[in-house]
Amino acid sequence: MSKSANLSRRGFLTGAAATGALAAVSALAGCSPEKPTTAEGANSAASQSEAKASVFDKPASVADQVSETKDYEVVVVGGGNSGVVGALELAQLGAKVLLIEQTGACTIYAGDIDALDSQIQKDLGIEIDKEWVIKDLARYGQGKVDENLIRQWAYNAGAFIDWYQAQMQQKGLDVMVDTVCKKFDPEGIWYSPASVHTAYKPPLKETANSMGSEIAIPAMLELYAEAGGEIEYNTTAVELVQDSSGKVSGVIAQNKDGEYIQYNTSKAVMLATGGFGGNKDMMDEMGVMSHKFCSCHIGAENAHGDGIRMAVWAGADRDYACEGTCNIFDRGCITGDDANGDIGLDGQGGANPMLWWPGSQPFLRVNALGKRYCNEDGPYDIVFNQACMQPGHYWWQIFDASSWEDVVSFGTTICSRVVAEEGAKNCLLLGQYYPCTNADEWQSVFIDPNVENGVLIKADTIEELVDMMGVPKEEALATIERYNELAAKGVDEDFHKAPFRLTAIDEGPFYACKLAGWLLSTMSGVRVDNTYTPITPEGDRIEGLKCVGLDHGGFFNGMYAQYYGGLNMSHNVVSSWLAAMDIMGEEYPVPILSAANAYKG
Repeated sequence: MSKSANLSRRGFLTGAAATGALAAVSALAGCSPEKPTTAEGANSAASQSEAKASVFDKPASVADQVSETKDYEVVVVGGGNSGVVGALELAQLGAKVLLIEQTGACTIYAGDIDALDSQIQKDLGIEIDKEWVIKDLARYGQGKVDENLIRQWAYNAGAFIDWYQAQMQQKGLDVMVDTVCKKFDPEGIWYSPASVHTAYKPPLKETANSMGSEIAIPAMLELYAEAGGEIEYNTTAVELVQDSSGKVSGVIAQNKDGEYIQYNTSKAVMLATGGFGGNKDMMDEMGVMSHKFCSCHIGAENAHGDGIRMAVWAGADRDYACEGTCNIFDRGCITGDDANGDIGLDGQGGANPMLWWPGSQPFLRVNALGKRYCNEDGPYDIVFNQACMQPGHYWWQIFDASSWEDVVSFGTTICSRVVAEEGAKNCLLLGQYYPCTNADEWQSVFIDPNVENGVLIKADTIEELVDMMGVPKEEALATIERYNELAAKGVDEDFHKAPFRLTAIDEGPFYACKLAGWLLSTMSGVRVDNTYTPITPEGDRIEGLKCVGLDHGGFFNGMYAQYYGGLNMSHNVVSSWLAAMDIMGEEYPVPILSAANAYKG
């Protein structure tokens, strides 16, 4: 169960780009009602309670509709990055494995992998303080995280990259580490370790490289088949099978013909279904307010929370502290008459498929009142959250004809990179767009197509641009005039943005883009122990079951640490890799005694 439909991410988003893809109030919040004081009131309250459906209501069993049973040692549910990695490791360790995927193809999505102490880094002389990173991520999560899981990731992710590189090299591919880091002002305000690993096909070209999952997933699927692994596509898991002790002994799934098949497992079921970013009802019930402020949900459509719900029905405790956590880019577009992408408290978001990849560039940002409201040079999550506090919950990005010189000066990295640079991954973006090497490429790749499809507004004068934006004219013009004054001084006296990211808007033509968030994934799920086995509210293990990747919680809270490039992907694949080892009785590359001692035996 992955985030993709029956096509690859590259294929889908290439088509999306052609039509413009690039061109916390909780639903659970509020006071509890007073207890009814009369029998009539009690009956009314009970009736209302019974009528309120929940996404966690357990459906009737379909066990009596099973038409066939099949036996495996392990069934992996979900063909995304974590599911494919887990299935491959299991098969290579000798397990009889079945991977089931609800769509017609495994997901080709993302590809950057954060890690510490890989051999690639060691060869480059890159040293990163793991304990510093652990403390920083715990701080970033406001302490509402399971430090044991973070520490286990930090000490094992490097070994994962070594394994991953060995797999890629078997198929003529390789793995590189991106050594180009963003400069911060003041220095050190945000930590950005040189730890972004990406698979690529040698030789590495200056731009437009196919990289990451785009090439890694097909390679791993070949290796999986060579190791004897099996796959069934268009097959959706619906129910876990448990014995009298509560141990999971299989999973029931519905195939493309509508038949229910029971897959018995002698070792485990691994749930890797990709979270619930495509289930708006579940996001509402789980208190995920962020999706309401995202005009675009590309990449999350098929993540329905199936794995999380099946684990809860089996007795797993939800990770309440992390409810609401999402991975969000500040690049969703609002265009034309689409009612602001259906964003806002009364909306559900995701109404506009348009993307503006340079949305994270620290150009001037103004709100619906025409006012500048923040230092534009922050992590995607923070500048997105700042915008959500503004009227209408959206913002405008404004720049001028000198934008190529500006983005070269800005020097953004990781997923926001738009300028090719030696030592950087310089990959294809969304199937066809890539970091540029000169102004002509920038104009032809990013500017002109997005003016044509309506993502960008273009005007010959600032006055005309403001009129087209529809914001209060006097306020907006005063804001731009003030911004230009600060740029001339070279000092941002208002928000203290780095001087080299403070550039004037004074050369026509002028451009503006109306923006909101782009929801990539949710990142909360069920509670697990250090073996990625779900645990009950009492802390007991649900044997025979693993929840990996976006189906388990405890790693993130509130916001995603965007400047740790590839952290979400790394957490996903390292968890499934380690869970596979535990299923097969293998010791982790770096056992963490404190983590092993933190849970019930």
